[in-house]
Amino acid sequence: MADRDSLTNELARERNREAADRTLLAWIRTSLAMISLGFGIERLGQAAIAFDGRMAGFSPLKTRLFGASLIVLGIAATLGGMWEHRQVLVAIGRDDYRYSDRPPIARYMGVALVIVGVAALAMMLVHLLAPEAAAPGGS
Repeated sequence: MADRDSLTNELARERNREAADRTLLAWIRTSLAMISLGFGIERLGQAAIAFDGRMAGFSPLKTRLFGASLIVLGIAATLGGMWEHRQVLVAIGRDDYRYSDRPPIARYMGVALVIVGVAALAMMLVHLLAPEAAAPGGS
């Protein structure tokens, strides 16, 4: 009977490890999406400015700032996911494994993404409400 309990525990550990691996892969996919979007926003802004140098609402600073913000969030998400994965593997590997609450990394990343989004929205609204002040060469 002890062999069966040991096998059950080992299989449970393996399922937990595989779940941790899938979670890490989800973090990596999310990070890649944020990094790609950040790069795309920066490139789109540069293309719009190159197309028409007077393109209202676009500036190299804005597009680089928001693009870089998303890239930094993507890098932070990858690092956070890797840290969380390591913590889970260490906990699973211990003989006296017990569930312990961990920091909610996904919630922190969500809050950071909301902050970047609100900043982007604020910049757009400033331009919409005062287009002559935000436009290059405006008085």
